[in-house]
Amino acid sequence: MKSTNYKIGLILNDDTPETPLKKRISFFILFLILVSSFEVILESVVSLNVKYYHHFFIIDAVVSILFSIEYLLRLWTYRIAGKKPSLKQRFSYITSFYMVIDFISIIPFYFSLFIPTGYGFIRIVRILRLFRLLKFGRYMKSQNLVVNAIKNKGKELILSMQLVVFLTVILSALLYHIENSAQPDNFGDIIDSFVWSLSKFIGGVGGYGDFEPITLWGQVMATIVGLLGIALFAVPAGIIGAGFVEEIEAIKVDEELKEKNEKLLTAFNYEILASAIKIKRLLGLSHIRRKFIKLASAEFKLTLSREDLINIADKGRGVKLSIVDNIEVIQSFDENSIYGTYNDKKSNITIISSNSAIQPYLGHFTYAMSEYLNANYISSELVSGSVWNPKYKFDLTTNPLYISGEISENIYYEQFKSDMLDTTKEKSTVIYFLCSSSKNGSFHILNGGAKGDLEFTQTESTFDDINRLDSFFDTINKSLKEFDKTEDKVYSTIYKHKFYGNEHKNGYHWFLRKEKNANVICIYVSVKILTAKSSEYYSIIKILGDGINNHLL
Repeated sequence: MKSTNYKIGLILNDDTPETPLKKRISFFILFLILVSSFEVILESVVSLNVKYYHHFFIIDAVVSILFSIEYLLRLWTYRIAGKKPSLKQRFSYITSFYMVIDFISIIPFYFSLFIPTGYGFIRIVRILRLFRLLKFGRYMKSQNLVVNAIKNKGKELILSMQLVVFLTVILSALLYHIENSAQPDNFGDIIDSFVWSLSKFIGGVGGYGDFEPITLWGQVMATIVGLLGIALFAVPAGIIGAGFVEEIEAIKVDEELKEKNEKLLTAFNYEILASAIKIKRLLGLSHIRRKFIKLASAEFKLTLSREDLINIADKGRGVKLSIVDNIEVIQSFDENSIYGTYNDKKSNITIISSNSAIQPYLGHFTYAMSEYLNANYISSELVSGSVWNPKYKFDLTTNPLYISGEISENIYYEQFKSDMLDTTKEKSTVIYFLCSSSKNGSFHILNGGAKGDLEFTQTESTFDDINRLDSFFDTINKSLKEFDKTEDKVYSTIYKHKFYGNEHKNGYHWFLRKEKNANVICIYVSVKILTAKSSEYYSIIKILGDGINNHLL
């Protein structure tokens, strides 16, 4: 069960998904910002301040207290991708732009409680309450367009400013040598010339620079300085303008990508094969998504280009590409976690698939199994030790960290481990699936034994009741043999530990056995089953699911 800290964090943290509740709270905070800002402005009118002083104070107090609560809750619930931050990360968060603005906007109220408002210092501090207007950027994404444009063009802006400064220094040196003999008091050194040039950039503020070069070449240098003054503002403005346009275009591209992404995901809700529709209805699985869509079919039937589909798989959500039997296919998954799919149904059985990212259809098979059993479901659809993308390259199945208990810097591992612990109940059943080679048979059922063992291990077992495990194996074996009509018995050659072992203690199955005293078994599924036609694919899911229900729960 998620903690109060976690639930509040989903509402207040900036990087969490938008929800109706989060939007309502954001609008309420925006309302408070506007009310507070009007109060500060109206308070400056002496006649209104004298007449409504107490009203202004109450408004300021209420708003400041609410913003203080918001500030403290943000500190309390701060997480990085669900992981508790380090001291360094928390300090970085406290000193971030919007957190500093939040602090500046609430501190004047508490100063005013202890220092009389007659002091000039406190008057200035109280004006800082208007900094709350800058909080708008946190809740109104459109306000961030200019900020993002400046960030994206930061290098170009710095280079343009460097060029202007360098040229100004050179021109100031020339101006000094030219004008020094004519006006030694005004152009006494290069610094005087440089400061005079800067004063011309900003219009001679403060009266400095109310003199001009009097020599011909000095006037030529001054003209060039004037042109540089134009460039000082025109060039950055042009760069920012270009960045602003690029930001708007990027937003449009993102919106179009989201629309195409949703269009593709919706297509997975419609099954086109009659055999699949029939058997899914019989099993009560009509609601689950299709196993795959051919890339060529998506291009033709959804009018999406190949480039669109690749971009969706790369930058979108819930979609990945695979090649199966030399055919390019698209797979879909419910992307609601940083590593893939997490579904806590508060069940006594949990289905885990840590290799869905690299094995085509394993994610769909385990998803369908979890729906058939109404089980909790954890599937790593993005992260694996064998994926090509360095961002997601991390082994979640076997890792020394499960034994040592050390905290990892890898956020995917920490979230995966945390979700397993949150979901798995004490002494509940956990079944995790891996993929096997077809030549080694259809299924392998393991309970902690070594490779080559022909029976379930009696010692160091990950499952308490070996008799129930044997009954499960015998039932599945018998049911598959009755079902399997293929000549080579593709679906009914099942084994125990003959070709695979899982006795090594650095796997998450031993971790759950230790931490939750869970009954854990591993089931290897062959590629032949994962790629089977719908009538056989779903029938095998039923056979396996019924065996689990009748013997392992």
